[in-house]
Amino acid sequence: MARVFVGVLAGAVNAQVLTAVKALIDFIYFAQLQSHTSRTLDALQASLDTFHDYKDVFVKSGIREHFNIPKLHALQHYVDGIRRLGSADGYNTESPERLHIDFAKKAYRASNRRDYTEQMALWLQRQEAIALRVSYLQWFALQGPPTADKSDDDSDDEPSAIASSHCRSPAAENVPVAYLQVTHGANDFIPALTVFLKEHFTSSPVTPSQYDRFDIFNQISVHAARNRYLSDQPRKSRIRAIAAVPAKGRKSGSPAIFDTALVIEHPSQYVPSSGIAGLRPAQIRVIFKLPPQFGNYSHPLAYIEWFTPLNRPDPTTDMFTTHRSSRNRRRNAAVISVEHIVCACHLMGKCGATIDRKWTSFNVLDEAAMFYVNPYIHVDTFTRQKI
Repeated sequence: MARVFVGVLAGAVNAQVLTAVKALIDFIYFAQLQSHTSRTLDALQASLDTFHDYKDVFVKSGIREHFNIPKLHALQHYVDGIRRLGSADGYNTESPERLHIDFAKKAYRASNRRDYTEQMALWLQRQEAIALRVSYLQWFALQGPPTADKSDDDSDDEPSAIASSHCRSPAAENVPVAYLQVTHGANDFIPALTVFLKEHFTSSPVTPSQYDRFDIFNQISVHAARNRYLSDQPRKSRIRAIAAVPAKGRKSGSPAIFDTALVIEHPSQYVPSSGIAGLRPAQIRVIFKLPPQFGNYSHPLAYIEWFTPLNRPDPTTDMFTTHRSSRNRRRNAAVISVEHIVCACHLMGKCGATIDRKWTSFNVLDEAAMFYVNPYIHVDTFTRQKI
């Protein structure tokens, strides 16, 4: 619920309530960081101070009589505790209960209920040995094949500005352009692909036409760039471009899914480790492979529809707003390489005091006029927009 709370409340409550709620949610997200700096700790404390400055609005509204709550009092000690003991991601009040399940309940069930103490200890010893073995195998699998030593001139201090992505085998082959235009909504597929080919294959004499056919993918996995505030564990997001499936017989159909993502528009401004400079939201309509007659390209391509650039965040919600970008009274479309897709992003329809009941998760991108770029959908997205 915290992922969408601010976007849902925006416009439905007054500014004081929204400020108090946003401050508390910001505190929750800053507290989740696995690596802190003086800047993030200052932001953590500032979020808590803002909540205390505005929390009286709930008392005045009759929602609460007081805030003498032990858990809220505990928040005052977070910054000092992190400075002395490290980040809070290693602490969880549910640990004793969880360990009781693993070390007592499951171990007892594995015994024959007679002289069970010794059997439970032996069972736990074996479980720990298996866990160590699995952990080693997972670590070994991540090492990969050995690579040659780099020269002294090579440097890996700065990661590549291009995202790492992966597509599986095509979901459909030899798909005509008319199908992409009707089922994927790729109305300007041919003009957009023509512009891409002119930029990347200047000497190619072949131009795309309505009679060409393409292999298309349903989804792509995008590997996230390293985030200094999170762990080094690999993270990836799934970007889908799936056409609607009509109902057939007794089998129900499924609606279309065209995900939105942050795309590199200006590579010179984009910094993989933080920030959203150089990025722009877009909806992914088609993921396809370039046919060989146009040239060889190492990555699949994507037909996208741009949203407007992210300039200044909304002063109340502190979230960026955007809307559909148009050109010549048509949606502003382009063909890009999938390596320029950085990560999935969540666009929430901007509404007032009431939410349009016609909106669903499948049609809101077409029904709403304005959108919030929701930073709370993931901690990685939060740090990019807030720090």
